[in-house]
Amino acid sequence: MTWGVRLGLGALQTPFGRGLSATVQALRESRRAPQRGLAAFPVTTTYGLVSVMDPSEFTPSPLGVRRGLYAIAQTALADLSFQQPWLILGTSGVLFMGEYLGENQAWLGCSGDIADDLAEDLGLTAPPLTLSTACSSSANAFVLAAQAISRKDYPSALIVGLEALSPIVLEGFHSLMLLDPEGCRPFDRDRDGLHLGETIAAQSLEPLTPGTRRDGGTLLGGAHVCAATGPTAQAPDADAMFAVMDRALREAGREPRDIVAIKTHGLGSADSDSAEAQALHRLYNPLPPVTSLKGSFGHTLGASGVLETAAFLACLQAGFIPPTTGFTEPDPTLLIHPIRTPLNARNGCYQLNFFGFGASYVSLVIGWKK
Repeated sequence: MTWGVRLGLGALQTPFGRGLSATVQALRESRRAPQRGLAAFPVTTTYGLVSVMDPSEFTPSPLGVRRGLYAIAQTALADLSFQQPWLILGTSGVLFMGEYLGENQAWLGCSGDIADDLAEDLGLTAPPLTLSTACSSSANAFVLAAQAISRKDYPSALIVGLEALSPIVLEGFHSLMLLDPEGCRPFDRDRDGLHLGETIAAQSLEPLTPGTRRDGGTLLGGAHVCAATGPTAQAPDADAMFAVMDRALREAGREPRDIVAIKTHGLGSADSDSAEAQALHRLYNPLPPVTSLKGSFGHTLGASGVLETAAFLACLQAGFIPPTTGFTEPDPTLLIHPIRTPLNARNGCYQLNFFGFGASYVSLVIGWKK
């Protein structure tokens, strides 16, 4: 039985600005998020492209984060027919806040405190949940929320993603040699890694009942697979990627032939794109159109699930499947040719992939009808 959970239209704060319209236009034009300096903290290394939110609209301080989360979450809440949702925050961590304050103003909070504060600000009574499963954090939130709504544990849900950059995040990816100074180039022959981005994003979920609004998309099914084999053996796993995509389709009651297009994880690293390509070809024959959004936003880590889902749905609502920013030259070893210009959106099902460092893999199947 499919989940049949309505997805709200969502709300975004990205380097493109606040709101869906600016993001939709940027994705239509296949633009990268604006390059800004990292004024919030000193850096000693040149990292190349970094997609940072406008500091006049977002400050990575406790008060700035609280205000930013409230504004985006409140916008997403307005789309709900059923109030008092279950709040789930997805993030890879909030180290940026302590680093912003500095050693003389130690911040002793954690991401759980942020979720508690947001629930209080929004007047939500259900105990909030914080998920931190690396880059699949807020994608996992969709799976948990849809299952809870289907069981009638909660009348609705609100998923919020938060990610802002910090020296330790930048240095960590730099030390792993995973940063492409030219920006993420998904599935490109010359891809050389990812670039990092920031966002606050939110999206509501509620059951499809006679009283539910019918705009937006429908979350039909999804799955999570954890393929961790140890603390250090975490190379991208094509078998696990195939398994999670296949399981998501079966959960949704769909076949590969039902999928109009795929929003890939599309990380831009050599190993991850190769593994995802293997999994895609194993599941799909022929392969439907594929795209990736990370060339535009950068990789927003734990918030990428809700950011990319909301942005992808917003593009469908605007009538197009977004192209793949950063892709120019096909890699003959992958046999993947992401779309480079917008395609007309079609009624039907779409598959969305989100793969996390640490072998946490999530795939969602959404339905969309104009």
